[in-house]
Amino acid sequence: MEAHLDQHVIDSIGHGVIFADTTETITYANRYFREITGYSNSEIVGRNCRFLQGEDTCPEAKKRIKQAIENGQQFDGQILNYRKNGEAFWNDLSITPQFDADRELTGFVGIMRDVTERQMHRQRIEKLEQHLRLIFEKIPAGMVVHRADGTIESVNPEGRRLLDLPSSGDIDGLRFEDLNLFAEDGSRLGVDDCLASMVAATGQEMRDLIASIVHKASGQKIWLKCSVFPTHEESGELSAVVLSFSDITHEYESERERQRFELAAQVTKSIVFDWDLLTGEYWANRNFKTIFGFEPPKERNPSDPPHYVFEEDRNDYQLALSLALEQQRSRLDREFRFVKPDGSLGVVRSELMVHYDDDGQAVRIIGLKRDLTELRRQEERLAESEERMRIVAELSSDLLWELDPETDVVWRARDGVERLGLDPALAPCSGGAWYDLILPEDRERVVASFRQAIENGAGRWREEYRIERADKSALQVADTAAIIREEGGKPTKVVGAVRDITESRRLDEFLREKQSLESLGKLTGGVAHDFNNMLMIIMGNTEILMDNVEDPETRELLDLIQSAARSGAELTSHLLAFARQQPLAPQHVDIADQMDQVAKLIRYGLPEDISLKIDLTEDNLYVEADPHQLDNALVNLAVNARDAMPDGGRLTVEVSSRSVDAGPLHAVLAPGEYVRITMSDTGPGMTPEIASRVFEPFFTTKERGEGTGLGLSMVYGFAKQSGGHAFIESSPGEGTSASIFLPRISKVRFDAESDQDDTSFPLPEGKILIVEDEEQVRHYVERIFESEGLTVLSASNAIEALELLEDHHDVDLLVTDIVMPGGMNGLQLAETARRRLPGLKVLLTSGNASMGTLREGFDRLKDTLLPKPYTREALARAVSRVMSKPEAR
Repeated sequence: MEAHLDQHVIDSIGHGVIFADTTETITYANRYFREITGYSNSEIVGRNCRFLQGEDTCPEAKKRIKQAIENGQQFDGQILNYRKNGEAFWNDLSITPQFDADRELTGFVGIMRDVTERQMHRQRIEKLEQHLRLIFEKIPAGMVVHRADGTIESVNPEGRRLLDLPSSGDIDGLRFEDLNLFAEDGSRLGVDDCLASMVAATGQEMRDLIASIVHKASGQKIWLKCSVFPTHEESGELSAVVLSFSDITHEYESERERQRFELAAQVTKSIVFDWDLLTGEYWANRNFKTIFGFEPPKERNPSDPPHYVFEEDRNDYQLALSLALEQQRSRLDREFRFVKPDGSLGVVRSELMVHYDDDGQAVRIIGLKRDLTELRRQEERLAESEERMRIVAELSSDLLWELDPETDVVWRARDGVERLGLDPALAPCSGGAWYDLILPEDRERVVASFRQAIENGAGRWREEYRIERADKSALQVADTAAIIREEGGKPTKVVGAVRDITESRRLDEFLREKQSLESLGKLTGGVAHDFNNMLMIIMGNTEILMDNVEDPETRELLDLIQSAARSGAELTSHLLAFARQQPLAPQHVDIADQMDQVAKLIRYGLPEDISLKIDLTEDNLYVEADPHQLDNALVNLAVNARDAMPDGGRLTVEVSSRSVDAGPLHAVLAPGEYVRITMSDTGPGMTPEIASRVFEPFFTTKERGEGTGLGLSMVYGFAKQSGGHAFIESSPGEGTSASIFLPRISKVRFDAESDQDDTSFPLPEGKILIVEDEEQVRHYVERIFESEGLTVLSASNAIEALELLEDHHDVDLLVTDIVMPGGMNGLQLAETARRRLPGLKVLLTSGNASMGTLREGFDRLKDTLLPKPYTREALARAVSRVMSKPEAR
């Protein structure tokens, strides 16, 4: 009963209790021990009392327990044990040895308390203290801890640096008044000013106090912003006073500078501003509101354009600022528009100074903005006035002048004198000196006209005349003047201007010549069409007669008629080429044969005192070009060479091959083989400046009326259109060489085309439709095809032809004149017929294949053109070419 009662009492104890024998085997565990550990009584009794220990149990604690048990001594301490579920807990353990009456060890009593929560709380406090210590050591602000008696207990590293204290060492006994701090007014803070004492006395914290300290070594004054607050024990008793402070030197001095800046800014009418780029803080004086109509912003983002800039100017304004900062420019001046309070647009000039730190980062912008609105209005009015003066000056052209009638002294604008190529000494001179420049043929007329205007009370005067320039060349000018008179009519001043109208008059002349050429072209085209039709009739009927006449004398007469007709055809061809009324018709050309023909034309145009030499150094030189236009180009070059040698000389024509793969020619010519035709004269040559312009349209070195300046530009255009190029080489005193490069073709290719030039027809299987408005020409062509056994349909215009095609779908070949009455020409007929019969072959004929006529659709059909007049053989070749072509798609 007593043992049971003892067990009941032990189970009611609020601590874990175990009994162990001398072998450390547990013989009893109370209820609370079982609850703490999670084990049952059967799992505990009989086990070694160390079974609760684990891998993280402190080895030192285990050693102490072991020693106490071995020595039969008392143990008190904390040890980390583990519950049955593996959870660790802190055990406040007390082990007491048990002895019998003879002081023999009989066992041990262990009492345990679960102090896990208390231990964890202590660890949290220790960790917090570590964090606070770390913060105290590392915080970028100074901290000083004062004891209640005013002595300094500790200062963190940043505090030591700012207070100019040793970085290490004992500071025990140091007081506030020993820190050498100064108030904002410059007075030293002493015992009576001890911030810690004041806070200790009042118990109230103090914030944002300004103080300064001067570092002894550098002499630098450091400005500090200080805050002081008390700390208390749980009892409410003051335990310490903490002083925290930070370095505000930059901000403080910037603020003082800005205050001075603001005071100075009040005396100007401009906007003065200060912008901290790091914080975005923005300040501007009162003129900001005066000019823009609203208060300045408190902050500005450097990446956002200011809203007070006119919307259309914002992107440019912001781009200029960003670029200046990126390039680390220290100054930026810009103008921008803004909307004034009254809604009108104003102009502001912004002048910025950018400040950078040691790392090159922009930290601050200070500047001013000036309202230029009124100034710009004045400038606009001035510009308008100057514009009116400029317009007046333009009416008077390039050389402004002013005459004093009393002294006859003339002032002339020096730059105008130079622009006209006159002697600079003419700028200030008498009126008579100018008269000396006027060509004799015009002088008397001009002088009389001017004197008459002065004497007869005229207010305006104008004349056109020619003057001699410093280089002895003639210049045609228009001289316009306003005669200013006093009330009585006496002239007091004459203001005028001289304009160079040489090019203008030259252009007028060119336009007149061009209009004449266009008229001639139209006339030539019309005459050529009718004349070629007549030649067709003559040549065709002569061919027919020659096929049926055997008498030699009669055939000889027919040959003469045929030859005369061919000469007439050649004449019309040259007329059309001269008037530029026919397009390029590229053919395979044997240069040797072509040079033989063109040499006759060149020789005919040269005077007897100019010799001609043609040097053809190679055989088998072939090109693909329009032979007529090639003739025109060569004749143009020969004419220019002739005009360059008015006193006689030598003209040399050299023909050779040239390969182009690299070098200067590669820049303007595709790689390949070329034929070069060069004409060289022994004339005076040209300067590089003139030579570089000879291919420009309308440029000429000839006297007025002797050339349009189009000849060489036509040569250049022909060469480029033919896949080649044209060059000029010239030097003063060395003569001039003009070269045409044309793509060379092989003899095989040339012969291949030549082999096709026979009179045999690849006959169409179906019918042939002939469309020709000239009846006799139509009958001649019908007869040729019918003689080959072909079925022929004929029509006199396009409408009739289309009606025939409606009934005859087996037409293989359409032979049509281009120029026809009825509203539809041959090109339009061909396009319409091909849409109806996709496989239809087309042969076009014309006595006037002008570009105006052929422009629409010509690119697709130009290789099917047969110019009039043509012979039976020419018709055969054309039909062969057309019938051999693949079907049009």
